[in-house]
Amino acid sequence: MKRHDFIVSTMVKNGFRTSLKGFEQFCKCVELYSDDPMSTIESIYRRVAGESRCTTSSVEKNLRRLCESSGASSVISKLFDMDFSDTGNKEIVSMFSNYIAIQRDSYIL
Repeated sequence: MKRHDFIVSTMVKNGFRTSLKGFEQFCKCVELYSDDPMSTIESIYRRVAGESRCTTSSVEKNLRRLCESSGASSVISKLFDMDFSDTGNKEIVSMFSNYIAIQRDSYIL
């Protein structure tokens, strides 16, 4: 399984809504952050916005809507068996990227 497919399947299994614009943008953010964990969330948003032909604020808003509607904080809490309540987009992208990195034996780049 390719990394992108693993990210998508993990998100779907955990209740992320594929019908929202932010779904694919979130997947791309996770991939970019996984490739370069030293990058800033703003630079990732800029790259995703360029690929999505929208603004960085649209990417941020779409991710916020996706995370709120999918209960992303509780998903992250479940994946890591820790409390991650009251987290923002940056933390959710970061933690999800960490989870994907930990599971790297389950996919190929």
